[in-house]
Amino acid sequence: MKLEDKLKNLPASTGVYIMKDAKHKVIYIGKAKNIKNRVRHYFQRNKDNRLYTEYLVRHVADIDFVLTGTEKESLILENNLIKQFKPRFNINLRDDKTFVSIKINIKKKYPYPMVVRQIEDDGALYFGPYASARAVRETLRYIHDTIPIRKCPDNVFKNRVKPCLYYQIHKCMAPCCGLIDEAVYEELLKQVILILKGKQDDLVEILKKQMYEESNTMRYERAAKIRDRIKAIEETLEKQRIHSVSFVDRDVFGYYAVKNDVYIQVMFIRSGNMEDLASYHLYINQNNIEEVFRSFLNQFYSQTRFIPSEIIIPVKSEDSKLLEEWLSERKGKRVEVICPVRGDKVRLVEMAQKNAENAYLVSRTQEDFTRTLYSLKETLKLNNIPECIECFDISNIFGKQAVGSMVVFEQGKPNKSKYKRFKIKTVKQIDDYAMMREVLTRRYKRAVEEGALP
Repeated sequence: MKLEDKLKNLPASTGVYIMKDAKHKVIYIGKAKNIKNRVRHYFQRNKDNRLYTEYLVRHVADIDFVLTGTEKESLILENNLIKQFKPRFNINLRDDKTFVSIKINIKKKYPYPMVVRQIEDDGALYFGPYASARAVRETLRYIHDTIPIRKCPDNVFKNRVKPCLYYQIHKCMAPCCGLIDEAVYEELLKQVILILKGKQDDLVEILKKQMYEESNTMRYERAAKIRDRIKAIEETLEKQRIHSVSFVDRDVFGYYAVKNDVYIQVMFIRSGNMEDLASYHLYINQNNIEEVFRSFLNQFYSQTRFIPSEIIIPVKSEDSKLLEEWLSERKGKRVEVICPVRGDKVRLVEMAQKNAENAYLVSRTQEDFTRTLYSLKETLKLNNIPECIECFDISNIFGKQAVGSMVVFEQGKPNKSKYKRFKIKTVKQIDDYAMMREVLTRRYKRAVEEGALP
């Protein structure tokens, strides 16, 4: 059937429409409450004057459609089809971020927080998922610096016969050697759980009571340790706290658009604390930011991720109510999608917008690196731009324990995975030149053999 005939016979029903080019390749997927009205809108002159729409229509050779029972079903189907076909005119969110959680197996003796990627129904406590491994590392580093909880995995824990260095620097109570009572360790574990639940304020009150009790019984050394722990927690709270109307879980979105590029920043706020940030760079064919955000949000929450109580966005989305219904159903509680116009939530959006602009500025540093490398080429009169630079140095202690080090820069950025260290084998006296000769000979002899010269 010709395209003109299909346009005349489109159904006035809810569903998803699929646009294809002359080679039957899917180039755009959309959803509509009324497919007939929405699709015809594309082909009526002066109805939609967006440049990308005119460009899209010129490439459409065929249209298929799939009817659905509800708008929510069409929303889910649209997301799935975009993932499957990756049409060139759709926003395609390539979210390669892995999601990790923190697990505490309270059924085991002397449990400790560990990082996992799978959440199982095993009776353990799980916290997360976190948007990045960096957020998990920072959280665990904060816990280990603040509370002397166990740190070693099971295979180390069961084989240890004497306390490790963490015990010596008062960062662990050595449960592996039986130097702490189970009841006391359980109290420490409760403090860890309060931190992971974002209830640091409650933890501070508990620790203050303990500090006063220790002080009243003249155990001043213990009281001082608890005081230091309180100070560390309060300093972290001061850095993390975002003063808001209510301490609910929120995802706050901001964007910065430059020509055909959009940088989207997400602030993950949990119990009033800034827990993590995520940045996304999208290349778009259209100049309608509302359409960009509509498609982005639908794909963003179709991933397996934590769903907050509030989603705050900088522009209105026609799918806000559908998104609320869909996410509320998945969460089991009410979820609100809000585009604020005044008050404290506008300030949060402004903060996200500023971070999105900063993400754009950071991305421009790559262009700066390119200009710097070109300038280096001109200054040193090189034949080519130095895309790969290797730097060497020698270190020794009065001629002994001599080593050579190599660092690598690619496109102006350090590539730490290619760093190398050379143990000096042939030079026994203090002679940096001879040591450097050995290192360079070993390095580039192998590079020639492997065809990997910089």
